[in-house]
Amino acid sequence: MSNPKDIFIEFPAGATVFKEGDAGNDMYVIESGQVDILHPSGNGEVAASFGPGDFFGEAAVIEDSPRHATALAKERTRVLRIERAAFADVLRQNPEIGVRIMRRMLARERITEQRLRDALSELSKARSAAPRAEAPRAAAQPVAAPAPAAPAPAAAQKMVLRIANGETLPLDPARDEFLIGRPDPTTGATPEINLGPFDANRTLSRRHAKIMREGAVYFLREESASNGTFVNGERLQPGVNAPIKPGDKLRFGMIEVEMASA
Repeated sequence: MSNPKDIFIEFPAGATVFKEGDAGNDMYVIESGQVDILHPSGNGEVAASFGPGDFFGEAAVIEDSPRHATALAKERTRVLRIERAAFADVLRQNPEIGVRIMRRMLARERITEQRLRDALSELSKARSAAPRAEAPRAAAQPVAAPAPAAPAPAAAQKMVLRIANGETLPLDPARDEFLIGRPDPTTGATPEINLGPFDANRTLSRRHAKIMREGAVYFLREESASNGTFVNGERLQPGVNAPIKPGDKLRFGMIEVEMASA
């Protein structure tokens, strides 16, 4: 393998270009060969393959974030390496690269949205197909006095997220939705649950997940998280609501919190 500081780098077949979670400040344009991007699930499945003229790793030069996936050289591959510091000069000299990056990101966003729609559609079909048990018919009974009024719905319990260092972040009972993530320096937007100060390893996405409340029941849903969202060690599928309760252990990337009563 060539020196990583060279403009052009060669990777032998099977070599790792970068791993998921690695820090990075450069992207690559393939001159020859093929690079496979592995699915973030960690099962070794190939999510995408790129050949001559394609580029990958562009997120590292656009924002300061860890690698979202692992890249492997499928065969002997030669790439052009572009560092973040030189990226602006490259765009000025060749604006087409910027246009292609935007097109690539839009295409990925459309794929993610379609997968989410498909998952929600399958969930809806499964719920519709589930058999409903018919209540047994009761024998005729004499007319009774009107039943007392049903009790009012339970009020929302005051909840907090307890960080590992003992600090707590309250969930306002007046709200029914809380975005979890880190501030966006471009737009200045800050999520309702800002875990950025606790994300020393930068594993948190800006719109990582949401906590939602329906009545007195809370749910957790992953929004756009490259490093995963977990409930009691189980990774959530994006777009699927998972019920949560006091005592549950939640993890956003590498940030662990506990759901607790206030």
